[in-house]
Amino acid sequence: MKKRCVRRVVTPMPPRGLRPKLDPSQLVDLEIVHISLLDDLVHGRGSDDLLWNWVGSMLTWSRAAELMGAGIPEMVEQLALATAVIERYSRTGQIGLTGPEYQLAKDGIVVMNELAKTVDRPRAIAAAAWSEAKVQKMAAACRRPSPATRQTLEQPCT
Repeated sequence: MKKRCVRRVVTPMPPRGLRPKLDPSQLVDLEIVHISLLDDLVHGRGSDDLLWNWVGSMLTWSRAAELMGAGIPEMVEQLALATAVIERYSRTGQIGLTGPEYQLAKDGIVVMNELAKTVDRPRAIAAAAWSEAKVQKMAAACRRPSPATRQTLEQPCT
């Protein structure tokens, strides 16, 4: 009697240099999204959903930077910025950026757009799925901010 071995189906990945990149139209869409999110935050049109979309964008590209091994220090700055904005939101319920935060966020857009140009599609999809799960968890924990609530990107509101 032959033993049957159940094998997992593994989709073969092409070598890194041959993996598909994001399409030019996708890159343009990402640039527009990054700029419009920042514009809405700066001009006081922020909402809970907008805040979590912005945080999700930061998390996505920081995860992509980790997976690629590029742009990590710049994305750490962006995560610190997002942490400060979330902490302020937790204390005051206000969503917005100060002048220095705005400049740092603008610099972050440049970094995120450069990462988008270099990342391959499988890593971008993996990073987006990871960040979406993390944002859902964080947003659920921060539904009703109170003055005692503190938030970091590593540990959701408690």
